[in-house]
Amino acid sequence: MNNQSKWRLDFATQLHSKLRHFSGVHAILVGGSVARGYSDVYSDLELILYWDEYPCEDTKYSIINDLNAKFSYPKLDHGHESALLINGFPVDLWHRTIAEEEITMNKVLHEYSLDLNANNTLDTIRNGIPLYGKNLMQKWKKDVTKYPEELSIQFLEEYLPHFHLRQLNFAVHRDNPTAIYAMISAIQSSLFLILLALNQSYFPTYKWIYKRLYELAYVPTQIESKLRNIYKLEPLEALEQLHSILTETLTMVEEMFPQVNTAFAKYGLDQKIPKPYYHAPL
Repeated sequence: MNNQSKWRLDFATQLHSKLRHFSGVHAILVGGSVARGYSDVYSDLELILYWDEYPCEDTKYSIINDLNAKFSYPKLDHGHESALLINGFPVDLWHRTIAEEEITMNKVLHEYSLDLNANNTLDTIRNGIPLYGKNLMQKWKKDVTKYPEELSIQFLEEYLPHFHLRQLNFAVHRDNPTAIYAMISAIQSSLFLILLALNQSYFPTYKWIYKRLYELAYVPTQIESKLRNIYKLEPLEALEQLHSILTETLTMVEEMFPQVNTAFAKYGLDQKIPKPYYHAPL
């Protein structure tokens, strides 16, 4: 855990001593960048309170008053209710029910849902730091420890078809930078999900793509620097670099999951330079 995460965790420990005394709070978890050890100087603190039932508005305002907090954003902002300022520092305070969280876990662990919000919930539970209600949190952590193989397969089958470079090839040769970088970003996002699946890692959000890639064991060589560098290259070089990364990834998929059909992904990577047509056909 880096220093930026450590002092935020210390602050969370101070806050939890007030939060734990509210009737109905069964557990308190530190989530976000602090729990994952990813915090930087721009990071807030994410705290999740678990209840049997959602707290009423009076209880929520009592919590805010006890913490001497104020809202960070105006009411028109969708993050108004959860985003607080405490002693001038931003804290995201979330309220969730135990039943809601267990439904989400079941959705991913047993129904193999590809919903990214649900998968992020499991990543938070796996990496979260319990401050209160540790028995419940340890049970949940045990539940999410084993990443289902079927979930990996579902992600691979859903996102491998995105390894398709035909339209990117056209955009490069048409000198359309808006389309080029939109497609590169989309393909990199799908690549990230595939690499998470190969490594049995839940989704930490795209915000932490590079930090999570650094932690994964099975990734293409120098993956972080290569993905960053693609945006600095000339378009044709970027296309070639991306093709190389995707090809290396596909080889890994075939070695680790031979039961997954990669024919369409191979076809998507085997796209030729667009043929120009200068004249009407005879």
